[in-house]
Amino acid sequence: MRGQKQLRWSLVIGLLVVLSLPAHAATVDIGRSSDAIGLSVSGNRDTAGWEYGGELRLHDDDGQVIGGEIHYVNVPEPGRGAFQFGLGGRALLIEDDARDADGSAIALGGKLRWTLPEYNRAALAASAYFAPSFSAFSDIDSYRELSVRGEYFMLRNAAVYLGYRQIRLGFDGDSLGGDRNFESGVSLGFRIDF
Repeated sequence: MRGQKQLRWSLVIGLLVVLSLPAHAATVDIGRSSDAIGLSVSGNRDTAGWEYGGELRLHDDDGQVIGGEIHYVNVPEPGRGAFQFGLGGRALLIEDDARDADGSAIALGGKLRWTLPEYNRAALAASAYFAPSFSAFSDIDSYRELSVRGEYFMLRNAAVYLGYRQIRLGFDGDSLGGDRNFESGVSLGFRIDF
């Protein structure tokens, strides 16, 4: 089991580094809730189109979620009132120590960010992803992630945020118990755009 964890960590670190290096633009996001801490890196190869990234979310006591993502995003007009959205998916490796369950999922969903028109230092952001049983594997039967947050840009390319995130896992079979929240609660963090 220890060898598997070391291999996963190596893969995640390698994925995050490789995905962020060739990007024209990159975003690093670090957030903390009462249950977990998360690190994500995303980037794009051009000003419009495909955005890709990776994420590591570590629960304080009960495991981790490792993911890679790809979205097709719009590029807003520069200036105030920018509305950005992306549709895509995430490939996830899930380890839940509370249920001694491991699995993977392919979740589809999207994200959006709206910069307030009269006050461009503030933005609202939300995302939603879902993997039903046919796209969840091994011990995992479903995956659902919902988040909403308010952002305040302290600098042009650096923001702090306060929001709510819920990650809910469904399990395959009665022996692992019913669905449970892997993470649920208020989150605080910052993001930097390069």
